[in-house]
Formats: sequence, C-alpha cells, structure tokens
Amino acid sequence: MMNFMTMMTAMQTNRGKRLIKMLERLIKQDYLYTDEEIKTIKTQLRVVKEELAAAEAANSKGFG
Repeated sequence: MMNFMTMMTAMQTNRGKRLIKMLERLIKQDYLYTDEEIKTIKTQLRVVKEELAAAEAANSKGFG
C-alpha cells in the first residue's frame, strides 16, 4: 500500500498532466480567445509544466 505522501504526489502529478492536456487543447482553438487570453493560457501552461518537471525531478529514484 502506498503511503499518504506518495499517493498525494501521484494525484498532483495526474492533475498536472490533465491540466497540461486541457491547456494545450485550448491553445489549438485560438480563434475562440483574444490575444490577452492566449498569453494567459500560455503562461499558465509554462508554469504547470515547470512545476510538474520539478515535482518529478524531486521524486525521481533513478539515475540522473
């Protein structure tokens, strides 16, 4: 059985991945949004990707 912290990290990772997919789909439909909204979406996408990469690096148990 997974301990609580591992389970919470896994849930946050899954949530982050779903959020990335959603934001990428929104960017593909750029005709629906203003330029300012597109900039905000791209900023949020970059932030989520950076946080997810940092979380995965912190939890990495392999080489590198």
